[in-house]
Amino acid sequence: MPSSCAKRLPGRPRSDAARTAVLEAANSLLSEVGFSRLTMESIAARAGVGKATLYRWWPSKGAVAMEAFLAAVSPKIAFPRTDSAVADITTQMLRLAEAYRGTTGRIVCEFIALGQADPEILAAFLEGYMFPRRNAAKEVLGRGVASGELRADVDLDLLVDALYGPIFHRMLLRHQPLDEAFVRTLSALVFAGLARR
Repeated sequence: MPSSCAKRLPGRPRSDAARTAVLEAANSLLSEVGFSRLTMESIAARAGVGKATLYRWWPSKGAVAMEAFLAAVSPKIAFPRTDSAVADITTQMLRLAEAYRGTTGRIVCEFIALGQADPEILAAFLEGYMFPRRNAAKEVLGRGVASGELRADVDLDLLVDALYGPIFHRMLLRHQPLDEAFVRTLSALVFAGLARR
């Protein structure tokens, strides 16, 4: 039977162009009005699709907002891959701090704040954003252990907390600048005792 006559599965396929339009619309609105004022109606209107289309692809505004946020921010805070795990982590920390000084930081703060009263928002933030970032950082640090750059007895979860906790602290409280000098000093301080002798 020719491929053109092949039986199609039920339901309309997700259009890549429409999906891209929805994610771009959701991310723009997230930046402009924040998550709490974001609505499925406003996303659909800006993307030029029906609201039913959104609900067919995403179960809630939280789901589409998180996917849109991740699609926009992930390339900006990606981990490089060189011969040095310490250099890769430091570069990524600098990228993260730069993003957190702008709109991305404001959105992350809002997700964290809203998540304190809404378990679904917190779960979406942790599962969609936080845990994958932690796992990526641990993978880089694991390479450093395997190559001999870092001590073999290092606790990777604790190390991630030591490196990234202060960045979140300054982003949330804004009591001190989240600048390049701070990130480089932080990285040097944390890694100082971890080099394999």
